[in-house]
Amino acid sequence: MGKATLEIFDEKQAQTVDDIEVGKRVSGKIRLALQVPDLQTAMDRLVSHGAKMVHPPVDTSWGDKNVRFEDPDGIQVTLFQKPEGR
Repeated sequence: MGKATLEIFDEKQAQTVDDIEVGKRVSGKIRLALQVPDLQTAMDRLVSHGAKMVHPPVDTSWGDKNVRFEDPDGIQVTLFQKPEGR
């Protein structure tokens, strides 16, 4: 899928990221973030394997495009694509 990012957040930072990506606090204690080279291809792949989109893609204030999914086991996964040239 791409590069993985280990993000360790306190409750306040988790709330901030959820607000940016989803608009409200939704993730559990563990959420994965994966950098992908082609967001649409990665989204299609997750859906074809049973993941449910939690929120459509958003453009973040730091320039990435992020989308949130939940896998069949309830783990939330953020896919992100950096802008061209970054």
